[in-house]
Amino acid sequence: MPTQIVHGLSAIPSGPHVVTIGNFDGVHRGHQYLLKQVVDRATDGARSLALTFDPLPAEVLRPDRAPKRLTTTDDRLTFMAETGLDVIAVVPFTRDFAALEAREFVEQLVDAAHPVHFVVGADFRFGHDRTGSADLLRELGPEYGFAVTVVERIGGEEISSTRIRQLLAEGDVKAAAELLGRWHTLTGRVESGAGRGRNLGFPTANLAIPPALAIPADGIYAAHAALERGGDWLPALVYIGTRPTFSEVDRVVEVFLLDFTGDLYGSEVTVRFIERIRGDMTFESPEALTEQMHADEVAARRILAEFEPMSNPAGEHAPRPSGREAERGHD
Repeated sequence: MPTQIVHGLSAIPSGPHVVTIGNFDGVHRGHQYLLKQVVDRATDGARSLALTFDPLPAEVLRPDRAPKRLTTTDDRLTFMAETGLDVIAVVPFTRDFAALEAREFVEQLVDAAHPVHFVVGADFRFGHDRTGSADLLRELGPEYGFAVTVVERIGGEEISSTRIRQLLAEGDVKAAAELLGRWHTLTGRVESGAGRGRNLGFPTANLAIPPALAIPADGIYAAHAALERGGDWLPALVYIGTRPTFSEVDRVVEVFLLDFTGDLYGSEVTVRFIERIRGDMTFESPEALTEQMHADEVAARRILAEFEPMSNPAGEHAPRPSGREAERGHD
């Protein structure tokens, strides 16, 4: 059966549940492993349930310092559902909700979800001032009739949303993909631009990216682009930067489809980043820029010709990390 997505604690279906809670921003390999543990433990009539939040807590508690999102809410729910969950509950995060004491939150969750088992990460925190923990859940378990499993962080490189944001900020989209379990993607609607790319022989589509999303470091990337959700992936070059050759200041995301002719204006385009070719540069002339762009195209075609998709639980494609790295990290 497809995953049931509900909004608010009161909308959780009746009956017992195996429960986990988290932001799950990016739904990286650590998240996927944790969610699979929830699914696997949902037996004897219990359903698997993940609670997540929208907006994310940092966006409410410290909006001026909130980290950029790795996924939109819709994409987060899609990737979570692909792990096989029975139910996802999207809880509106407000300051009133943040003020709940840890025990009070557990009591509300017991009334709403009838948990028989909690599965959480070792660093799981909840309640006002993050005073709740896995240890508190263990203390409350006998009183409310639930068991607790803590998924420990174990060997290999740490997998976390914070680490993935750092890699994207460095332009290392390949390493980010290894931790995400799929290629980092951005989706935006094509808007009008200055038309310089067309004049240089490289007509580009300017994407309007939601400001809350994490955008990789400035530079040129080998990428794939889809012209509609679930559409075919087409080879592409992506430029991110401020176009310093033309003394501009606004940061843009521009896509050049290598083997495509047509009008993309107004279309929704999704880009997945495969590999960074180089950083942004200032050129002495438009002619020098055009020469470099031809070299970038050659490099992109070589990279994309070697692309080998690999299936994984998130429903996308990415190289897999070695060892048991996928079992770490749940932020």
